[in-house]
Amino acid sequence: MDDEKQNSKRWGIVTLVVGILATIIVLELLQMGGNTRFYTTWLYCEQKPVAAESLNARGNVIYYYEPSSWPGIHAAGSYYCTPLEAETAGYSASPTQYEFPNLQRGA
Repeated sequence: MDDEKQNSKRWGIVTLVVGILATIIVLELLQMGGNTRFYTTWLYCEQKPVAAESLNARGNVIYYYEPSSWPGIHAAGSYYCTPLEAETAGYSASPTQYEFPNLQRGA
């Protein structure tokens, strides 16, 4: 009887882990997750990219930021190799007001 309980518990844990992994893989394949895009951009740029925030709950300023290097769930937004590329695409350096320091430096 104890063996049945242990096997049942083991299969429950295995099923849970497989379910979580399958969900993450499906989200990545549907491009609802941003991990694949983030890491392929990192490889393409040969440096960690900056992420662009399209929707801002604090206001209407769209901005870019430096995402975390730790593996995990990254937003499914846009990624740019440099802050200058993000500013050229119209993303601000500040989440509160439009600032384009790299564009101003280049002018």
